[in-house]
Amino acid sequence: MALNHITFYSKLMEMEMGIDVIIPENKWGYSLAERPKDYKYPVPWLLCGGGLDYTDWQRYTAIELYAAQAEGKLPTTSQPNPGYLENCMKQWKEAHYDAIIVLPIAAGLSGTYQGFRFAAESLEMDEVHVIETRTLAAPLQDCACCAKKMAEANAPLETILNVLAEKLDDTMTYAIPKDLVQLKRGGRISPAAAAVAGLLKIKPLLKLAEDGSCVDKFGMARTETKLFQMICDDLKEHGVTPETHRLCIPHANSQEAAKRLAEAVRKQVGDFEISEMELPTVLGCHTGDGCLALQTIRKSEWD
Repeated sequence: MALNHITFYSKLMEMEMGIDVIIPENKWGYSLAERPKDYKYPVPWLLCGGGLDYTDWQRYTAIELYAAQAEGKLPTTSQPNPGYLENCMKQWKEAHYDAIIVLPIAAGLSGTYQGFRFAAESLEMDEVHVIETRTLAAPLQDCACCAKKMAEANAPLETILNVLAEKLDDTMTYAIPKDLVQLKRGGRISPAAAAVAGLLKIKPLLKLAEDGSCVDKFGMARTETKLFQMICDDLKEHGVTPETHRLCIPHANSQEAAKRLAEAVRKQVGDFEISEMELPTVLGCHTGDGCLALQTIRKSEWD
């Protein structure tokens, strides 16, 4: 396995970019000389933005993020570069789409929503619909897939927007950090509170506010079992059932804990369809490696 770093200038983003390419061990059976024509090697790559201060358009991959946290560094988040957004939207305008639906992360967690709104207004693009989603991760992925399916079926724009609104009005997000280290580093809890919680071996359960404005403390417990119980009780209180919702468990290197959470929910609440995904780094940046989350996804006739 080898790691190569490549730098280049992106005309689209109007900035220097860097790509760290991880070349895995050759297990696919072809050498460079023997490979068939047009054969593409399975090479994972990590995209880094411009500048080491991470203030430009930039995304940490999970690998980079949690490695940085392990070294005691404090990763930060930033909204997309305004120039990048405007360049994207200029291309959309030139393509003459009938309508464009933008599903950014909750406005309370990022300036991306306002960035898209400003760019659409400055370019006088009335066909752009920037939705205040009030959520992140799996529900946004679900809405994007649903909107695509509806558009391909020639559903009216108003119908698509109404279905997305119904989905986004009925979603919840819970998060269980592995420890309080990253929350303390980010100033989200005081060092004293973190020290007391550490001594008592108390773990927090966080929940995204209904308006998407912030991630608040929802509960505290000493055991994983109790935290899972709190989530299950809240799901039942809000009428979340396998008939009305699907679930997703985003996590940061917590595969085994994700399986235990899925098992607890199925046992205590119902036999849900449950998927897993990598915890978005915009959340993992604040909750740290080992964080476990659960999100509800409202079903619709278009799923």
